[in-house]
Amino acid sequence: MKKTLLFIAFISFALFSFSQREIKNGVVIDKQAEKIITLAGSKLKTESPISLTFSLNNKNKKKTEKGNLTISGNKYIVSYSDNKVFCDGKTVWVYQKETNEVNISNVEGSENEILNISKFISEANNKFRSKLIREENGNYIIDLSPKTKSEFSKVRLKINKQTSRISSMEVNYKGGNVYSYSISNYKTKVKIKDSGFAFSKKDYPTANLIDLR
Repeated sequence: MKKTLLFIAFISFALFSFSQREIKNGVVIDKQAEKIITLAGSKLKTESPISLTFSLNNKNKKKTEKGNLTISGNKYIVSYSDNKVFCDGKTVWVYQKETNEVNISNVEGSENEILNISKFISEANNKFRSKLIREENGNYIIDLSPKTKSEFSKVRLKINKQTSRISSMEVNYKGGNVYSYSISNYKTKVKIKDSGFAFSKKDYPTANLIDLR
């Protein structure tokens, strides 16, 4: 009897998983994964501004460091080690304490795309093929594979089933580097002015500005 019930449960799950996918132009579309991504993007918008703490692990160098990120729409501030990145939605400023330099670039030309989580998630279903890998400890595990030429080979997301919040991200670059972000201390509706996302020269009076735009 138990074997029969297990078989029925397995068949039911398989049929449900299949029903959540469709083939378009020869490509399998995982509708359930896309829905989960959409919900995560909506959550980031409704809970914004958001402040969180993350642990950044460079798997190649076996190095882990702590950081803080505040996001509001396409604006964000992130600090880790002795670096700080500001983005007001149009311009990105990267401050490096060791060299006392600030590199300035446009958002589109920035190498910090992955830090702009709200924008990254909102565009994920357009730029990536998403696939629900499994459910694990109350989280969805979803892999994103780029549809076109990209610096990423794969991005793995862990999204909480109950809250639709992102628990972690593992970013695989084509060059072989792998970075893992584990998120904690998640705070919503934090108070911050839009001007707080822009670099202020008066806060770094001796810094050398390098305009790469």
